[in-house]
Amino acid sequence: MASLFNTSSMLIFFFLFLVSVVPSSIANKPKGLDIQHTICSKTSNPHECLNLKHVKTSKTLKAITKASIDVALQESKDIHTKINAVSKKEKDKLLNNLYWHCSKNYNDAIRDLTIAKRSFNSHKFDNIPIETLDAEQEVQACKTVFLAAKRDPANLKKGNEEFYLLAQIARQSSEELVK
Repeated sequence: MASLFNTSSMLIFFFLFLVSVVPSSIANKPKGLDIQHTICSKTSNPHECLNLKHVKTSKTLKAITKASIDVALQESKDIHTKINAVSKKEKDKLLNNLYWHCSKNYNDAIRDLTIAKRSFNSHKFDNIPIETLDAEQEVQACKTVFLAAKRDPANLKKGNEEFYLLAQIARQSSEELVK
């Protein structure tokens, strides 16, 4: 009987010891608003990030990641369409060429985000940060083009900045997801 009591006591002690020594990466995953603050603090515009509807309403890393990929994908398609429309009307051959390159970059970003979405849907989360980073880098080059444009009838400069932030949120949330 004493042996059984000692074994039970030892098991309880061992269990309590394990619980107290759980790695912080497992025990301290961000929750609730902490998730949004953790992700947004790592973007180029934390304040704007925290005010985005899909960030405010998503309660889990998976939800933020999925919503961010979806919103970024739609935004990239919208901007791609606008670039093509502006390019058709542009008379300046140099600027038209630059728009063509940005159109190609956005096409590549759409491909990257489509792969990220497919990876998310098949639970291959490790691939998502790579694809979202690629999307970020594709459109970063367009920033210079839109700044150099004499006029911006389709508000491409603003759209590019918004897309860049969305891609950052998708990458940051997916990086948190694979930790």
